[in-house]
Amino acid sequence: MNKKLFLLLGLSLCLQTGCTSKSGSETVSVSTPSQNAPAQVKMAMKHRLPEGVISVDITNNNNRLHLLTGQQTHGQKSLWYQYSDDDGSTWSNAARILDADNLQAKINRGNDARIAAQGDTVVVTWMKRVEGARFNAGPMVAARSTDAGKTWQRSTTPPDWITGPHGYVEMEADDNAIHAVWLDSRDGPSELKAVQGLRYARSTDGGQTWLTNKTLDNITCSCCWNTLKTDNQGNVYTLYRDKQPSDLALGVVDRAQNWQQLSKVGAFNWDFEGCPHIGGGLDIQQVGNGHKLHAVVGTGHQDYLGIHYLNSSDHGQTWTNPLQFGDESALHADVAAHDAGRVVATWDMMTDSGMAVFSAESADQGLSWSQPQQLSANGLRATHPRVIKTKSGFFIAWTEHNGKQQALGTRRL
Repeated sequence: MNKKLFLLLGLSLCLQTGCTSKSGSETVSVSTPSQNAPAQVKMAMKHRLPEGVISVDITNNNNRLHLLTGQQTHGQKSLWYQYSDDDGSTWSNAARILDADNLQAKINRGNDARIAAQGDTVVVTWMKRVEGARFNAGPMVAARSTDAGKTWQRSTTPPDWITGPHGYVEMEADDNAIHAVWLDSRDGPSELKAVQGLRYARSTDGGQTWLTNKTLDNITCSCCWNTLKTDNQGNVYTLYRDKQPSDLALGVVDRAQNWQQLSKVGAFNWDFEGCPHIGGGLDIQQVGNGHKLHAVVGTGHQDYLGIHYLNSSDHGQTWTNPLQFGDESALHADVAAHDAGRVVATWDMMTDSGMAVFSAESADQGLSWSQPQQLSANGLRATHPRVIKTKSGFFIAWTEHNGKQQALGTRRL
């Protein structure tokens, strides 16, 4: 299949969001966007979550890596926690969240269960699966451990609008709080298609309770993942997909809990009525007395298809010109940066043998980049890579499917 057509069809999967789900499968009615895409391409298809690993999240807190994976076995879902104190070389035995092997969880790559950690306190969140609800999507669920992941209890969730559904949650912890953002439709229907609102909450007691929610943007894309990063001054940066246009936007909640949208990250002016299921990657690098923001963003604009890297030295107000990684079929990406200057970006894209995961590296704060290297093996469908910095380098995780089973793939750099 032509790579451009492949991407455009992929981006159109939730234009009408006509999804119903029973027993782990979905029937999706699809039509392409009216702008920057071939017209009137329609199809119906079944999608079934694979056996194996269906959700991945990873974070680094005080040089301990915390890994959360969601698994499906014969239609039953479970969540598993592990940690590593040696940059991902070895891992603790997996602990099953809530000791449950049939969690009512609506999770998949791009709408993964999430994890945040503060010392021995670990908090995980996910969207509940409610059979018969629209898209079988329900309210957020949370679990919490105070003994470094050995035992787990159900916990309070960030939303104070409990009806739900709440999706595309992201969490990030610093020394002062655990921060969470997610999408929900508490404001009711919109005249625009595929719209939700971006909400924010924080917990100052390790996830026991959450403060009053703040609406950051009440008109956002309805089903793209969000990214949170905090700096050493108490600012919380959020990268999310906006509407009109559908470019990724960056905003910040400052120490006084004031919100400001700062910029579009790569002003591609892409206008898309549906939802492309593509978020972005963001990291913050300390540079002298200031810091530099690094971002990777995806767009479906016909003139700029694919994944692009940008950085900002003025707190996200302005960005460098976009640098494309991979080709026009690149879809999902992430980025991480060490304070010493090293930056790693990772993405997936089509190859002659299927979807594969790639990475590239910069040794000079994103000014120049190495040639891409393929991380995943040929013949697998490898997607949705995540990268985090470690003590000695970087750790990349993704999922890869061999036609029968989906597994976790990893690489240390």
